[in-house]
Amino acid sequence: MPDMAVPAPAKIELQNCTVLLDAIERGMHSVRSEWIFLRELRVGTGRRQGNLQRLDAFALNTLLHTGMKRVCYEAKVSRADFLLELKHPLKRRMGMRYSNEFYFVTPPGLLTVAEIPAECGLIEAGITTTSQWKHLVNGHAGFFAFDPESGTFCVLRVPAPWRDTPGPTWQLAAAMLRHQRREMEERPPAPPMQQKLQLL
Repeated sequence: MPDMAVPAPAKIELQNCTVLLDAIERGMHSVRSEWIFLRELRVGTGRRQGNLQRLDAFALNTLLHTGMKRVCYEAKVSRADFLLELKHPLKRRMGMRYSNEFYFVTPPGLLTVAEIPAECGLIEAGITTTSQWKHLVNGHAGFFAFDPESGTFCVLRVPAPWRDTPGPTWQLAAAMLRHQRREMEERPPAPPMQQKLQLL
């Protein structure tokens, strides 16, 4: 019997984080004319301290009347990872420096409301079915979303308090622009719906 390859835990965790952030983007930031949603955003353009300078996701509202709201998301797929974050909150502090709201994003039931730091919020997200979704929405704290096509959902469990923070630094602005350029190079926009006819 051939050996079955077992996926590395880090790879599984990365896939799970991708699912969580997909649900957040679809449910809360899908209007592209209003939101810029960036994943794996480096806080600066340098590489000091490795992953400590990287935010899992950062959303910027582009409308002036919203105060250019900035939201930072930290995805956690295990309790051990969350508890480690509480012991070493440097990554969270950096995300909070640039955002008005900071959220932990987890699978359902991973954390309790009492475990969430006072300055943070909690959103549960993932993939589910329409029948299971009805049970997950119980106990929401003011917002929930479900996309029947993809099965992704997100439910606000603990609202994050609003914090007035200084505007982004030039370093963060440069990192965001570089991130967008890389996205465009890796995933060019779809061709227009209408194209010129080539006459022979």
